[in-house]
Amino acid sequence: MIDVLLVNGVVITMDKDRRVIADGAVAIDDGRIVEVGVREIVCTGPCNPPWPHPFSRWVDGKKVTKEVTYEEVLAGAEAVIEALHHANSDRTRAYITPFVIVTSINPSAPTQADQLFGPTDFDRYQARKIREIARKYDTRIHSDAFGGMIHLAVQDKEYALLGPDVHLQHCRGISFDEAKILAETGTNVSASPGFGQINARTPITELLEMGATVAITTDGTSPMTPFDMFQAMRRMQLLQQAALRDYFYLPPGKLLEMVTIDAARCVGWDDELGSLEAGKKADVITVNMQQAHLTPETMHVQRLVYQAVGGDVNHVIVDGQLVMDQRQVLTVDEQRILTEANEEAARTIARAGLAAYMQPGKYFWGHARAYLDEGRARPLFSRD
Repeated sequence: MIDVLLVNGVVITMDKDRRVIADGAVAIDDGRIVEVGVREIVCTGPCNPPWPHPFSRWVDGKKVTKEVTYEEVLAGAEAVIEALHHANSDRTRAYITPFVIVTSINPSAPTQADQLFGPTDFDRYQARKIREIARKYDTRIHSDAFGGMIHLAVQDKEYALLGPDVHLQHCRGISFDEAKILAETGTNVSASPGFGQINARTPITELLEMGATVAITTDGTSPMTPFDMFQAMRRMQLLQQAALRDYFYLPPGKLLEMVTIDAARCVGWDDELGSLEAGKKADVITVNMQQAHLTPETMHVQRLVYQAVGGDVNHVIVDGQLVMDQRQVLTVDEQRILTEANEEAARTIARAGLAAYMQPGKYFWGHARAYLDEGRARPLFSRD
């Protein structure tokens, strides 16, 4: 018995042989592929010290702030993991997620070598508590890392937040020694394309050549950073090639691997997802190639990597169930959700007093460079 049969398409399998099957078909039965992925990962965990830490929320139109201890945050993280790990017919996985793997140095950029004095007592305490939670719930660890953190983390021989069960985002500005540590420990890495790659590059090509698994992500949280993985592939290739001054780094086949099977490996799900193979979960997308910007219909991998965009995805199948048909989402009221999201965004902007920051400044139009000299934004550094 076959529940879904996709026919008359080019099937890019991403299997171990990287087969591309012209005029192929994919048969799906009981949520799995018989012949020839959308999943949710919830990340929960503590932010950086100092602790206790103030957190705010709005209750009945009023801002309520509470001092929360580190132990309370960990207890909340455990509750989330217990409730959501393997939930929704195993479509949801919950990972324990400290903000960074080492808390005592710059949390958002590389730290110079002369400022690396070894892991602090709290660094070691955090690593131990995160490891204990991961073992208790048999889950994985996700965190951020920047240059210097890996050098410090590896000094904690018992609880270092490194290894095959760990996925680290960013890894910008890491040293060659740190790249070796990631490769040797089997730590999974992902990186997003952005201006930060100019200031401090993630050594993606070097990590790949040392045998590390690296995925491409978007880190998309603002108007300048889209969530479109097709665009992310192209941007990452351009940044890495420009940095290395070599047009031949990150060929299109590798880029497609980095958003499919390699991404599945990074999150420990490659046994079920990331490629179209018999026995794997039937998570499939179709892309409409009958469009001017994707014509002529040849060299399909190159067309996807270099010319496709997210809006070209026509169908989405999850666990063998059709959830988007001809770009029409079937499982939710998409228009209602978009309306509610816009309304909530407007309320958040009003509560936080952000409206002034969202208006075009005097350098927005007609100027080659922008300056923040209008008194709208609070300076990061004071002369006083």
